[in-house]
Amino acid sequence: MHIPVLLNEILRYLDPKPGDNFIDCTVGEGGHALAILKMTAPNGKLIGIDRDADMVERLRARAKDMGVGERFIIHHGNFADIRKISEGYDFYKVNGALFDFGMSSWQIDESGMGFSFQNIEPLDMRYDRTKNTPTAANIINSWPEASLARIIYEFGEERYSRRIAKEIVMARKKEHITTTDELVRIIFRAVPRVRAGKPGIHFATRTFQAFRIAINMELENVEAGLEEAIYRVEIGGKVAAISFHSLEDRIVKNTFKKYSRPRELEGGVYFNRAEGGVVKIITKKPVKPAAEEIFENPRARSAKLRVSEKVSA
Repeated sequence: MHIPVLLNEILRYLDPKPGDNFIDCTVGEGGHALAILKMTAPNGKLIGIDRDADMVERLRARAKDMGVGERFIIHHGNFADIRKISEGYDFYKVNGALFDFGMSSWQIDESGMGFSFQNIEPLDMRYDRTKNTPTAANIINSWPEASLARIIYEFGEERYSRRIAKEIVMARKKEHITTTDELVRIIFRAVPRVRAGKPGIHFATRTFQAFRIAINMELENVEAGLEEAIYRVEIGGKVAAISFHSLEDRIVKNTFKKYSRPRELEGGVYFNRAEGGVVKIITKKPVKPAAEEIFENPRARSAKLRVSEKVSA
């Protein structure tokens, strides 16, 4: 079962009230969204966006039994298009937006798309499989060694990226790499034995993360989505973002910081200097799960929440 991460903290910072409208930009299995809808009854609405069409259909079926009716709009799409999506539903009064950049338990455990190195599955890793975009297997079996090394290093922050890329190229010369277990064995051969057997983070984690980020253009979408959300929420509204690795968290931090500064017009003329920028940063440091939550849901251990409030148009 999927457990929404930092749920109490999200509700405290977003502070949903009856009649408020929200956008859950990464709705997943709907844990955060349904809790928000409960607090915004009887008239508050929420748009839930997800790139995974299978996830969207699962949530639509579940929502029918939750008594939320037309208040819960579930949309298959990319959260980088928040403005266009919300305008398509005449959804203009938005009191807050939420991002949870983590994958759902269903995607990891049951989707069969190769997100987890703990299951034997095809190397797909695409969130949106309705589009004819490259899979992880396509990239792994065709991209130059230097490009593979760059992806693994930049998106996985893997210190052995060159060794792993070299081992991938050597392996694919013999036969195509098509499943998660094949990739895990390749990574195992590439990293030092001390690292492979070391307790803590699994030796394949960073490489799997890297390919997933590259295939889904995750980091580009994070920045674009945050900017769209800041534009869409009303003054006084909050934008909350939960990240799970340093690359995402850095983008969230820098985007909020960018929009908290005085804005600049063409010609280098500043305005709004007295009030500051478009947003005020609410969380000076990222909010992390309490020990009790990590005990109940170990997947929450790396979560970091940052929140900003829109203070100017």
